[in-house]
Amino acid sequence: MGKMIIWPGPKYSECSKAHETDSLVYADDVIRYLKFESPLSIKFCLRDALRYVVNGKKIIVPPGGFFIANDGTEMECLPNKPGVQALFVFFANDLIQDVHRNHSLSDTALLNDPGTGTTAEPARFFEHVYRHPTAISERLASLARQMSVSGTAVPELPPRIFFGLAEQLLAEQQDISQRIGRINARTTATRQELFRRVLIGKEYMLDQWDAKLGLPQIARHACLSPYHFHRTFREVYGPPPMKWFRKLKFEKAKELLRGGAMTVTEVALQCGFSDVFTFSKAFKREWGMNPSEV
Repeated sequence: MGKMIIWPGPKYSECSKAHETDSLVYADDVIRYLKFESPLSIKFCLRDALRYVVNGKKIIVPPGGFFIANDGTEMECLPNKPGVQALFVFFANDLIQDVHRNHSLSDTALLNDPGTGTTAEPARFFEHVYRHPTAISERLASLARQMSVSGTAVPELPPRIFFGLAEQLLAEQQDISQRIGRINARTTATRQELFRRVLIGKEYMLDQWDAKLGLPQIARHACLSPYHFHRTFREVYGPPPMKWFRKLKFEKAKELLRGGAMTVTEVALQCGFSDVFTFSKAFKREWGMNPSEV
């Protein structure tokens, strides 16, 4: 039998719709099927995986990952396996829009219109399964631990909890919007789709950092031609993808060496180098020190 813990926030404004609420919902071993229209929310997986159908497409949210659903997104919650754990964060639109406009408008504009008016573009989020750690996922994991240890509901959370989460969410989405805007394509829809595919390629490199991947293999995984992936990746992230991938390998190598559990030779092989001499030379070129000096 599963359990569910709910930590609600106060009603944000008198204009909020009846179904809108700021709340944290911790779910442990809750298995059910549900078809629904989602409010603005974050679905954060703690254990096993969350399975949904979003706008007719199946998605899987792995442990440590999260999915952002905009208000009104059509979803199906597929039955989960026993043992699944998750944290769901629900935002009232008024709260998100208030935080958004405070970070979008000048102080003069905010003074002239102190309410939650429509003088800023409504906040919309890039719906995607974010599979790797970010600042907000670390915060969500911390909140989930607190709820799990507590084991009980609370009468009402202070607004600052949701303000902080909204600020982090909007900051990460602003960065995404800026990266999408760098892509040289005619329409917004095309830029968003290209960003989605480049992000898939980037996540593939993060997942397979210790593998010997080539540009054609990565581009194929992202459903782009090698040159198209190379060009668009540079527009979005700056360096060419293979240079970025090489940098990632050396960052992971540095982490492993600092951990002290592996020898330099073992780290070299783990990172895909055939011999320790080549690895040591490349490592020194990257970091300005020998692997043994880490």
